[in-house]
Amino acid sequence: MKLKLYLTPSIFVGYFEKIKLPAFEALFDSLNKGEYFGFYSLLTLYELKALPSPLKEDVFNLISKTKLYECEYDLEDVTQLVNAYLEEKILPPEMEFSFCHIAIATVSEMDVFVSVDTTYSANQFLYQKFKKVNQKLGYGKTPEMRMPEEITGLLGPYENLKFIYEIRKKEYAERRAKDISLLEYLRNLHKQQRD
Repeated sequence: MKLKLYLTPSIFVGYFEKIKLPAFEALFDSLNKGEYFGFYSLLTLYELKALPSPLKEDVFNLISKTKLYECEYDLEDVTQLVNAYLEEKILPPEMEFSFCHIAIATVSEMDVFVSVDTTYSANQFLYQKFKKVNQKLGYGKTPEMRMPEEITGLLGPYENLKFIYEIRKKEYAERRAKDISLLEYLRNLHKQQRD
């Protein structure tokens, strides 16, 4: 059975690092060959739309040429998981959007959460914390957290991740300033992506 891979924004921006990284090219080739099922979320699209040009256009061109599927998930389930992650203090509250991606991958029953963010990818200690929370809330499966290199067996460095971190910090600050719930904020973002 083919694995379902949840691709975080870091995977799309990582493809365009100044130093060409063979792991990314191999990952996208394997998706187009149908070796894996690649998934993204509306939250991923939202974050990618905030990238600077020409990186944004390059990323959306890559998405349009790649065999990908949109995840299906319930935002209430996602925010319930995010709140549980926050209560457990797995990572600082500023990582809220990172938690959202992990929760989306969990609720969508993905096999693997693919990211180049080494904060949680390839970090078995954090994986066990997420797994514990997920099981406590009735999720039998927690997606494995892997980097592209672990899937393809190829290595390389990263530079474009700074854009994703900046976007996530901005969104966290904006939501806090508006004093609205994470659920309402995510609903608004998802509505924007559908329109």
